[in-house]
Amino acid sequence: MFIFKRLFIMLSAVGMLLTACSGQGTVAPVEVTITLTEFGIEPSLTEFKTGVPYHFVVTNEGAVEHEIMIMPPLTEDDMGMAMDMEELDELALVMIEASDLPVGGTASFDYTFTEAAPAGALEFACHTPGHYEAGMKLPITVSP
Repeated sequence: MFIFKRLFIMLSAVGMLLTACSGQGTVAPVEVTITLTEFGIEPSLTEFKTGVPYHFVVTNEGAVEHEIMIMPPLTEDDMGMAMDMEELDELALVMIEASDLPVGGTASFDYTFTEAAPAGALEFACHTPGHYEAGMKLPITVSP
């Protein structure tokens, strides 16, 4: 009888701990605002942490459509746009297409970085034709 009582107390304690810990796993996302202009990207953050959920709110304050991607930077060879838009889209970790960011428009997405990325490994970029070449890119870092 003593063994069953002890086992019941231990299982009850474990159950209470699991119940108490279950609410702690939910972390509110960090909001990141990004403003797009001709031909600039102005974010509220450029340094991110792995495992932290981020909520990106992107506003197009430019006079033309823009898009936003988080992706590896293009090399000098790639700058000639030898890649088509489909290939660029495949490289992106996440993106909002130009059709979803008209002049004055706002769109958002949620993203959690799963791997570290040193300076120069990732960037915010707009690949609307001619925009990237005009300098519409900004390096970001992701640390563990």
